Amino acid sequence: MSFLHDIGWEKYIQPFLSKRLPDNTGWTAVLGTLCAMTFMVLVVTGMFLAFYYVPDPDKAWDSVQYISKEVPLGGVLRGLHHWSAGLMVLLVFCHLFVTYIHGSYNRPRHLTWITGVCLLLITLGLGFTGYLLPWDMKAYWATVVGANMPSQYPVVGDVITRFILGGPDVSGFTLSRFFSVHTLVLPACLVLVMAMHIYLIRVHNISDPRERLAGEELPPWTGKPYRFYPEHMNRSMLAFGVVFLGLLLLAINMPPHMEAKAGTIIPDYLPRPEWYYMWLFQLLTYFTGSWEMIGSLIIFVGGIILLFGVPFWSESRLKGFANRPVSVAVAATFAVCIIYLTAMAYAEVSSYRNIIVVPDKPMSAQVERGMQLFVERECSYCHNILGKGGHRTGPDMSNMVKKDRDADYLMNYIKTPAEMYSGTVMPAYDLKPNQLRDLAAFLMFLDFSDAKPIVKSQDEIREMIAAQQPQPAAQPAAAK
Repeated sequence: MSFLHDIGWEKYIQPFLSKRLPDNTGWTAVLGTLCAMTFMVLVVTGMFLAFYYVPDPDKAWDSVQYISKEVPLGGVLRGLHHWSAGLMVLLVFCHLFVTYIHGSYNRPRHLTWITGVCLLLITLGLGFTGYLLPWDMKAYWATVVGANMPSQYPVVGDVITRFILGGPDVSGFTLSRFFSVHTLVLPACLVLVMAMHIYLIRVHNISDPRERLAGEELPPWTGKPYRFYPEHMNRSMLAFGVVFLGLLLLAINMPPHMEAKAGTIIPDYLPRPEWYYMWLFQLLTYFTGSWEMIGSLIIFVGGIILLFGVPFWSESRLKGFANRPVSVAVAATFAVCIIYLTAMAYAEVSSYRNIIVVPDKPMSAQVERGMQLFVERECSYCHNILGKGGHRTGPDMSNMVKKDRDADYLMNYIKTPAEMYSGTVMPAYDLKPNQLRDLAAFLMFLDFSDAKPIVKSQDEIREMIAAQQPQPAAQPAAAK
């Protein structure tokens, strides 16, 4: 007890921890505590993983393999870290969603809500920087797609992409930068914001179920007290025990999948991000051509602004479902959209789609030659047309006319892409002038403003190409 006295338990710590919580506090109140406990699992497992991980493109993949297969309990630790990361995203989202539904974001708890939104964004940032570290195919290509999203932004887009990647493309600089941000910068930010968030909760307390109006004066509580410590912590520890057991079983029985090393050529590979980014990945497929910036900037950034502004433009300070129909409807719509987009993204997970999409209108001989070249050179490995057929590594090829591109621009970009755009990851193609003209003509043909799209099989086009190849002359029969 002298130790507790020495650290000021009675004077400073005990009053803070033992502050009474509202009576009839439900089990959803443990979500916030579970977030903090899951973060501690991530910190502990991350520290052990960092002992063996090497943030170098030549050694990162091998070091993760070594952790998983050679280090005692390394596979379990990596599994715990992987599954805890996904769980923390889910818990933070659920915690924020429940707070919104209960109407617990109005004054005096508006700053508590804002710090909660910051925690969600930092958690998503930890997920984004973390899945590059294994340096496998999924890590590499998902990072390429994600980091190049801001490149569509006017004026500052290229600057943002180069800042994220540490250069014009994904490289060793990117890996070391992501490792530093993932292990140092973002955890420090999370700890600071979490400390502020917990402090605000203890100052303003959690929302009282009896409140009809946010911040109203209520009569004193009666009956047996329910305090943060020990009653709420006991409930939280029970919930965390169940959660941790589930994480441990997942880590043992379903270890995280390790894909081929980044740079491996897999013709039918289709990159996909972690599940908590799948909805955004799917959203981008609905905005192609000149509409790309709507999905990558307006909706995404606008959604973040709306989250921060919730306490300031809610239709009422009243709490409860019936008193806030607009707010509840917005939350329900948001949740349904996220779930729907995620489900659609997983439904479309398949091997590299062997199709291309073209407008339903007559094709000139030059356009047809360009289409054959597009298929022959596997352009659709990286490029979609109307959101279909490719890997989305590069921009969608539909509606070049609406993007104010012309044939000369496209020919120069295909021949020397780095000279046209320093941040591109597209390799230069050594094509003849007539091939460049044919390919540019096909890309300009992909204008869907006055024609409906139709799907063509690349296998059929390849058979067409093969049929047009000159056949070897028949050998004369040997003279008898």
